[in-house]
Amino acid sequence: MSYRAWTYIWGTLVVGATISLLSLLTPPPPSQFVAFATLTALAIPAQLFKAEAPNHQLYYTTLLFFFAGVLLLDPSLFVLLVIIPHLIEWVKERRVNSPHLRAWYLQPFNIGTYIIAGFVARWVHMILDAGPTVSPPYFAVFAVTAAALTYVILNHFVVGLAIVLARGVSWRESRILEIENLLPDFILVFQGYIVAVVWSLNPWLILPALSPLVLISRALAIPQLKQEAQTDGKTGLLNARHFATLFTVEMERARRLDRPLALIMADLDLLRNINNTYGHLAGDTVLAGIGQIIHQVIREYDLAGRFGGEEFAIVLPETGLVEARAIAERLRQAVETAGFVVSTSTTPIHATMSLGVADFPLDANMPTDLIHEADIAVYQAKLRGRNCVVCASEVPQSFKLENYLGEDRLAALYDTVGVTCKPALATEAAPPSADAPVALGEGRGRAHPAQAVRDTEKPRRFWFVTGVIAASAIVTVLGFTLGRPLDLLTIGLLALLAVIAQLDQITLPGERSISFSVAITFAAALLTGVPGLAIVSTAIALSRWIAFRNKLQCHPPLSRTAFNSGVHVLAGLAPILAVNVPAISLRVENFPRLAIPAAAAVLVSSIIASSLIAAEISLSEGLSFINTWRRQARRLAGHYPVPCVLGLFLGIAYTHLGVLSMLVLAAALVLMRYAQKRCLERTVNTIRESLHLTQKYTGWKPGD
Repeated sequence: MSYRAWTYIWGTLVVGATISLLSLLTPPPPSQFVAFATLTALAIPAQLFKAEAPNHQLYYTTLLFFFAGVLLLDPSLFVLLVIIPHLIEWVKERRVNSPHLRAWYLQPFNIGTYIIAGFVARWVHMILDAGPTVSPPYFAVFAVTAAALTYVILNHFVVGLAIVLARGVSWRESRILEIENLLPDFILVFQGYIVAVVWSLNPWLILPALSPLVLISRALAIPQLKQEAQTDGKTGLLNARHFATLFTVEMERARRLDRPLALIMADLDLLRNINNTYGHLAGDTVLAGIGQIIHQVIREYDLAGRFGGEEFAIVLPETGLVEARAIAERLRQAVETAGFVVSTSTTPIHATMSLGVADFPLDANMPTDLIHEADIAVYQAKLRGRNCVVCASEVPQSFKLENYLGEDRLAALYDTVGVTCKPALATEAAPPSADAPVALGEGRGRAHPAQAVRDTEKPRRFWFVTGVIAASAIVTVLGFTLGRPLDLLTIGLLALLAVIAQLDQITLPGERSISFSVAITFAAALLTGVPGLAIVSTAIALSRWIAFRNKLQCHPPLSRTAFNSGVHVLAGLAPILAVNVPAISLRVENFPRLAIPAAAAVLVSSIIASSLIAAEISLSEGLSFINTWRRQARRLAGHYPVPCVLGLFLGIAYTHLGVLSMLVLAAALVLMRYAQKRCLERTVNTIRESLHLTQKYTGWKPGD
């Protein structure tokens, strides 16, 4: 590093150490030891279990507890709150010999950064918040917001300046002060304010206050999941689905701009012999080595993927046939001359590859056609003795791939690649019936094997859906007749929050979505009983109907909307009974008594919801109810409990502090959800687009 970088790092260390020593000279009040011990116990696992993005940037949720310590603890205890988790993390990384934190100055610099930012944020908060007798009540929120912004921006600035000086990059290149990087930390810090508030009210409330941390942690881990979802584990190349997406995009660009593009299909020769002779682990070593060689041979903007087995594909944008053949030849020679060292052989293993090259638009102008032409060239290369390169234009017109492989083997090959449209194959097949259903991909196909089962299940589904709607209607009528008096203000507020949460939901790959409307429904059941639950559930179902209508440009069946509302009502009976049967009021002091009934209500509610949904799906699709229920239960288990706990928290806050407190908590919930959406947005959109384009291009669909 440069002299300026070392000077800056040493300056940060000295300032952080000076502040820490001066703070530790003053003994802390004993009344804060419980809060300190609790925050430290929570901060340690948060510091140890970090999320890593594909660019090796690490995300921690420890900020939440550090900022809560800024507001709750004496300066000396705050310093210890920062130091202890970092020291434990440093010891853990040393014990496992991890490259993380290997440089001696990294962890002290991190500690100094958090301490400096924390003390400046504390000073800002003390200046702005003069106390309830001097400042208006709402000014406390402004003071905390200013302190939170100070903490986050200063923390990023101190770290960013170190990166700029040490790596010689600009602030723009470091991206350390971009909104997308600042916002998740700000939400974590603001959630720390919520933790500090509820700790002052009742320490038991810290448990539901921390429930959003689960969703935030999962959101921070999504970039790493994205990389895993797009990459082949053995070779490091793109997997078949993501390769199909990028290939389609590149070919559309080449067609739109009238630019050249080439495709190389490569097949490792006689991998079965390597596996039989040296073992499958040796074969995996060879495949991994092939992946490294491909990375070294291709250019930065080329796309390389593995389709499983020993088959590889390379897209060469802006490349003509002559240059593509030269690249394929370089790859062939690199593989031929490479030696792969394995433990089961005293000498390195040598392998060869057969490669086929197809050119756009000379050989084909559609992705499936181009893959087909390159495949023909690959197997022509194998007929010529393997270990050679053949262009599609060199293949005799009489050569048919199905004649060489057989149609069964050819179908298996294309299924591996992910292509369901086989051009120029099986031309002698009889034309499809006019009654055949239209497939999602290209043209017509055979009826789905379960179609007859679905037809017989339709009456049963109708009566089941009707029964659910009728049962929820009966419950609603009885609730309005026998239940508590209507609290229109609370019901209207909850319905509005639920609609906002439902319309602004996050869409995940596979057309699944999550929203925080479950939390509002749970709170409505606790606060307003059946009448409020029914109104909020109807509002959620109608907002979902409007969203689908706008998205699909059609009118979804109202029966499904009524069914969804009925599911909410019937599942919401669990929290109503959990509170009313033992007659426990939603008060802060009753939280320990509410914990067990609330947990049972979450479990029963999720079972009711998953069972009703699974039954409707199984009757609609002719699937096994048990298997469908297991999938639904796993899906709900991933995100259902946390919103329910948040709903309990909202109900207690509303009962204890009134409408204003619930609005503040709902605002924090919206901010956290917005941060999660921003963190997920690019990743989710990329994966969703990948699934959509792959489905369009290959016919693949979720569940295949």
